[in-house]
Amino acid sequence: MTGKELFEKLLVSYRSSFDIERDYDINGDVYDAHASFNVTSAKYVLIKKAELWRADCFEHVFFRVTDELKLEDIERFRKEVVTYIEPQLVRGGKKWPEKDHMYTYMTAIYICNDGVSEEVKKAVKKFGYIKNYLMTIRGYSEVRMLVFDLKNHKIFGNRAAKDLVKGYKNSGIVQ
Repeated sequence: MTGKELFEKLLVSYRSSFDIERDYDINGDVYDAHASFNVTSAKYVLIKKAELWRADCFEHVFFRVTDELKLEDIERFRKEVVTYIEPQLVRGGKKWPEKDHMYTYMTAIYICNDGVSEEVKKAVKKFGYIKNYLMTIRGYSEVRMLVFDLKNHKIFGNRAAKDLVKGYKNSGIVQ
């Protein structure tokens, strides 16, 4: 399976729950696609106006198909998280996310055709970014990074992406 084929297969699976925008530009850096998701959970008594609690959850997924993943790509994503993704997509340009915000995952999915070096693999596994808002009263945001190494038929990611890695390994998507 080529990287483009896997990319299209992933988009089909995301399409049922996510809004997808192809060729997503972040300050001149174009991702193959951006998928966004949000869900609201609430508990109320008898009528909706008697709401006990509400929780809004979000995810932004950035897809990139590449021949080779480099350290510069990982650092560029970190910079984009700090300068654009977290302040604009998570907080909407405000000091805090909206009331009832529970969490936002900012997920990078890299599909690599020609394998991944050990140095890059270590950098991905060590990658971490988490931000709490008002001591988690307004929730938190976290970066998950997932890499498909098509040459070596491997899937790996950072600590926050542990469940994603496990899910994709169990699905047999990369054989």
